[in-house]
Amino acid sequence: MVVAGARGHALEVLDIFIAQNRTENLVFFDEIGPESLFEEQFPILKSEEALRSHFSIDPRFILGVGNALIRKQFYKRFTELGGKLVTIKCQGNCLSTSSDCGQADIMNLCFIGSKTTIGKGTLINTSAKIHHEVKIGDFCEIAPRAAILGKVSLGNQVLVGANVTILPNIKIGSNVKIGAGAVVTKNVPAGSTVVGVPGRIIYTNE
Repeated sequence: MVVAGARGHALEVLDIFIAQNRTENLVFFDEIGPESLFEEQFPILKSEEALRSHFSIDPRFILGVGNALIRKQFYKRFTELGGKLVTIKCQGNCLSTSSDCGQADIMNLCFIGSKTTIGKGTLINTSAKIHHEVKIGDFCEIAPRAAILGKVSLGNQVLVGANVTILPNIKIGSNVKIGAGAVVTKNVPAGSTVVGVPGRIIYTNE
């Protein structure tokens, strides 16, 4: 299996694979840095040619970066080279049986409530809480300890910063960034940046 990325978030992904005893034939991809081994043990692929060759034997890949835009770019690039996305579900999570989060990465100690829908390539990071009937789009990043309350909807490629709270029934457009610690009390149009308590829009590009 290939981990797309060989930096900060990839370290946490590696820890999960070690805990799950799933490190056999694990490789990483990073064409920028000079290193040939990740953590002095796991090979780092450096080119698309190497990726294509690896995918001919094992097409599985996992997104080992946190940034929503880069996750989407890796997904598109890797699938075009023959890869197939797989996801991780980590330890200590509470996942409702009525949730639909099979295409998302769920890190440690998260809560995913009833009738939630989480899109492809989205990252739910450590200790985040996603409550009932929330809808989250594709390739979003929900940072540690964020709380998204009931019936909230998020578009695609939304960044929800650490310790953010989004109040019930709020609608968030695509390509929105919500700064750490913000409390979102009103709907947010696409392309906006929100900060503060209560959250206020400081920039909109759409």
